[in-house]
This record gives sequence, structure tokens and C-alpha cells, in this order.
Amino acid sequence: MPEKDKYAAQKKYLATRKKMSVWVDADKYERFKAAVKENGESVYGLINRYIDDYLEKHES
Repeated sequence: MPEKDKYAAQKKYLATRKKMSVWVDADKYERFKAAVKENGESVYGLINRYIDDYLEKHES
């Protein structure tokens, strides 16, 4: 009997996503991460919200 893939749902979800990597100065990253956390947010959430806002303002 084939073993069920316990990550099947996660793989399906991630297949609809793209990963973005950005290189920044290490000190700047740590300061940004701390400031975001201090405001009760996550880096992931903040960047995604920025992308949404940018697209809303600049897409035709």
C-alpha cells in the first residue's frame, strides 16, 4: 500500500506561490526585523502588504 504524503496539502499550496529573496545589509535587516516585531507585525506580512499596496496604486 502506498504511503500517504503528509505534506501533499502544503505542496499544493506552495505550488501557487513564488519565493522572493532580497539581499540587504545585515545590520539593516536586524534593525528592520526588530522594528517590525516591536510594532506587532512580521517581516513576511509587512512585505506582502507593501506589495499589495504598490500593486493597487500602480497597476492599470
